[in-house]
Amino acid sequence: MMGANVESAAMLEQARQISEWLVTTRRELHQHPELSLQEKQTAARCAGVLEGMGLRVRRNLWGEGFIADLDVPGARQRVALRADMDALPITELNEVPWRSAHAGVAHMCGHDTHMTCALGAAKLLLAAKDRLKRNVRFIFQPSEETPPGGALGLIERGCLEGVDEVYGLHNNPQLEVGQVATRTGALTAAADSFRITLTGRGGHASRPHETIDPLPAACALVLQLQTLVSRRVAPGVPAVVSVTQLTAGTTHNIIPDAAFLQGTVRTFDEEVRKLLEDGMWAMADAAGKAHGLKVSFNFERGYDSIVNHASGERGATGHDLGRGFLVLPAAQTGGLFPAGKRQPRQGHLRAPALAAHERGRVLPEPGRRHPGPVGAGLTPASRPGGCC
Repeated sequence: MMGANVESAAMLEQARQISEWLVTTRRELHQHPELSLQEKQTAARCAGVLEGMGLRVRRNLWGEGFIADLDVPGARQRVALRADMDALPITELNEVPWRSAHAGVAHMCGHDTHMTCALGAAKLLLAAKDRLKRNVRFIFQPSEETPPGGALGLIERGCLEGVDEVYGLHNNPQLEVGQVATRTGALTAAADSFRITLTGRGGHASRPHETIDPLPAACALVLQLQTLVSRRVAPGVPAVVSVTQLTAGTTHNIIPDAAFLQGTVRTFDEEVRKLLEDGMWAMADAAGKAHGLKVSFNFERGYDSIVNHASGERGATGHDLGRGFLVLPAAQTGGLFPAGKRQPRQGHLRAPALAAHERGRVLPEPGRRHPGPVGAGLTPASRPGGCC
């Protein structure tokens, strides 16, 4: 362990030496965000940097996604590090020189920092190539923000062929700058979405008896869905059902034909996931029958729960940041997509808040995906998946 800590200290010192390059790279990526499946210039920029280092790059593996290999002579195993490239359809409010140059598009999930971390890791590992014992693959994934995203496409095109372990991390504004957090077992929730449409017959609000009003059923259903977790899931088992949208009607004196609900479901256990899906359909169907409505129910399975393998957790904690290292007491209900989804691969996710903390200044940092002032405080990541 002493040797590992000495090596880690040396690597951290080398990272400090390239800090200006990292800051410049992050700002350039931040200033030129691209939406899911449109990451052409972003991918070209990152691939060009890696090719300039001498790494073997395979572009356009799936969409704009690509991989870059650092080959170590005599090595038989391969470790993968992963970053996502897409931005969000959000207007940035930061008043900084490197704010987004594209109206309505911004890196508010920190993917600019994720890519910078991967590029910085490549630079550091290349400098230490003579001391490496395993090959390293860098996976740059497109379309993380739109499940099922680009990871499945990359997997189908072979991004995990010959890979023994996948390591990653994601920014977490809830942690302090310099902290790294992890845990063995389930780390993040499966992130699913649902949509329910209740269709009746609209009409004038002064004559409700001539209509089949979907609103009473929709409002009652919002409340009923909350009982799935409180009354169907055992205490102590984490699960979330959140209705985030209820839409109906266009004006004050017309009863609408239909009401629309949608939201998210977060679970860590496949049985609980199925229980909630079935329970939601049963409740929606019952509401429709009770009120004479037609029901459309769609449950879209998104990213699966990330489960950290114990050996990966031990490998990560063996190269920690001293007092900055934390073991999470519980799994997180944010959703992340492991690049090894449905694959017999070992993965590990770390969630640091290593805010792009330029020259020691920690700038205000609101919650993730907020368009407000984040300055340089977008935290870094490279994990086998994405957060949604």
